[in-house]
Amino acid sequence: MIYSMSVKIIHICQDEKFINSAIQQFEFSFPDSNTFYVVSHLPNFVHVKYQECVQHCNILHLKTIAHTLDKSALVVLHSLPVAFYDFVLQLPKENTVIWLCFGFEIYNDPNFFKTKNLLDTITKNRFPEVKTIKKKKVKDLVRPYYRLLNKKLPLSSREFKIKVLKRINFLGSSFQEEFESICLLLKQKKVFFDFWYYPLEQILDVSAPRNLDKKNILIGNSGSTSGNHLDVFDQLKKYNLTAEKIIVPLNYGESKYIDVVVNEGNNHFAQKFTPLLEFLSLQEYNVILDGVGIAILNNRRQQAVGNTIALLWMGAKVFLSKHNPFYHFLMRKGLNIYCYEIDLNEQNCNQLLSLQQIEHNRSVLFNLLNREKLAVELQEQILKINA
Repeated sequence: MIYSMSVKIIHICQDEKFINSAIQQFEFSFPDSNTFYVVSHLPNFVHVKYQECVQHCNILHLKTIAHTLDKSALVVLHSLPVAFYDFVLQLPKENTVIWLCFGFEIYNDPNFFKTKNLLDTITKNRFPEVKTIKKKKVKDLVRPYYRLLNKKLPLSSREFKIKVLKRINFLGSSFQEEFESICLLLKQKKVFFDFWYYPLEQILDVSAPRNLDKKNILIGNSGSTSGNHLDVFDQLKKYNLTAEKIIVPLNYGESKYIDVVVNEGNNHFAQKFTPLLEFLSLQEYNVILDGVGIAILNNRRQQAVGNTIALLWMGAKVFLSKHNPFYHFLMRKGLNIYCYEIDLNEQNCNQLLSLQQIEHNRSVLFNLLNREKLAVELQEQILKINA
């Protein structure tokens, strides 16, 4: 650990499961320097654990915080929901703002991203995108010109969001490739802030004995169309697979889509098809992942990062889409990772990683993501900003 000078860090977040890990990391690097304001309309938190640095607040309280904030404090936004917009714009210009992007802020907003870009061929045909009303699009485009005539014309939701985004100094992501993708979608230049919500030790037990008994294939991580399960099924149904089970996590997502995936999975793979439809604890889920030899995640954006890291550590051969920036990050770091579009074939689905490949992946992952290393990187970044 490096020496940490005095710094005051204000965190604005919602009651999300990721926040407990963020508290651990920031408090480990900067003890007693953090205040986490957790916005919730409920009297008690569902996910965040109460502790000395955590305060319950609501939207009205955020306005008070913005007006009374120490101008030397760093502000960290854990995601950027609409509820945080006014707070951001009311911050004094002296306060540096770091936005740790969760992804939904951009990928779920049709003003910045088209959902159809996430879908593979078969999935796109079965689940066509709902078209945005053209009339509204035209009105949004001409609104700035109308404002030349009427200065009091209020900002559209898109214009308001762009204004909020411009106020932010640093964009936080787990890796450079995702940061660059988001900046491109925003059409704004930001400074990169490198932050992983989960150190390796919090994803899994790094001291657990290695299991080489890998008999199953895993497809996707949730019941979302962005998993493109039907396209994966269409490839796998052509192969003579030696795997005992084809496991498909579907315990959250879109109910209509999940029904279709379950029906198609049963049709193609019969007794081998094993959908996971009930909630599982992290420990229970990791036991399942530990038996996976082949994992196919056909997501076209950063998703299931924690799952991917766990699978690689446990020794699975992982296929990711070439459209996913996380694939390019892992390739750049030298891991044994496979491309869904290029490498998926019958032989690769029946041949597991060698012990040497597994040990190499473990070594790279530990050097990248161990708790101490991430803590030092976090300190260095914050101290550089606060210098």
